[in-house]
Amino acid sequence: MNRVVLVDPAGDIGQVAAALKEIGWVQPECATAVPSGPGVVALLVPPEVAVGAAELAQLPDLRIVAATATGYDHLDLDAIAAAGVWATHCPGYCSEEVAEHAIAFVLALLRGIAFLDNSVRSGAWDYRLAPPRRVAGAVLGIVGLGRIGREVAGRARALGMRVIAADPAVDEERSAGVAVMPLDELLEAADVVTLHVPLTPATRGMIDAAALSRMRPGAFLINCARAGLVDHHALGRALRAGHLGGCALDVLPDEPPSADQPALSWSRTLLSPHAAWFSPGSAAAPYRRAAEAVAAVLQGREPPDAIARPRS
Repeated sequence: MNRVVLVDPAGDIGQVAAALKEIGWVQPECATAVPSGPGVVALLVPPEVAVGAAELAQLPDLRIVAATATGYDHLDLDAIAAAGVWATHCPGYCSEEVAEHAIAFVLALLRGIAFLDNSVRSGAWDYRLAPPRRVAGAVLGIVGLGRIGREVAGRARALGMRVIAADPAVDEERSAGVAVMPLDELLEAADVVTLHVPLTPATRGMIDAAALSRMRPGAFLINCARAGLVDHHALGRALRAGHLGGCALDVLPDEPPSADQPALSWSRTLLSPHAAWFSPGSAAAPYRRAAEAVAAVLQGREPPDAIARPRS
């Protein structure tokens, strides 16, 4: 039996099975790790599961790797294409959820919500421990003006914020009215900086010590994208030195974090467990869409949202 393997025990195998129900010669199944051997014709993998040359070498019958996520930095696209395999992803399925999460972080940071809550629970009663700031009129700097960045911009403007953006792929004509500028200028101007770019060799570590030093004293950093965009050692130093007012992170270098993960001990830091993508409405979508891409390839059609095409 040809096998379609969802390498994600938390994934929705029901959505995969429903999308493949008309293909009687494949058997969808769940696994906790990338399998090996003949018979595996498709993999569906979340961001935590890497697929590269080593995995491909063990899967002689593989025809498609479908990422159950928008990001695909966990896939070696050159190796996949060279192996004669398709790769796809799921852009846009959780844009609204991530934008809402980022805006929730913006509000919590500027108004000091979590920090003041913690202070009251510790016995204090003093708003000056985390003085709330006015949201209307504050400058939000969006790094990356793609689907999610544009959703964030619309919500921020509805709150009366001034929105600026840095994205070399977007010019003023395609910026939906958002002022576009170089990253250095954005960092110097923003009260809150939120990251919404993919992790690539060009963006890895883009928020390093130099970038953090350019941010305004007391500014906030939000990352709901990929942990690798930020130099976490430099971020910790900037927080300890008091240069930043705080940060909010939905992604960490190691997930789940070990007890000695530095971010767990940083002051004025909000953390969520890679949850920005989630809502009941978005939970099933990536598995259904990835399975639809698998069905297309197995039926001899080009899949939607292809990011690698077979070269052999």
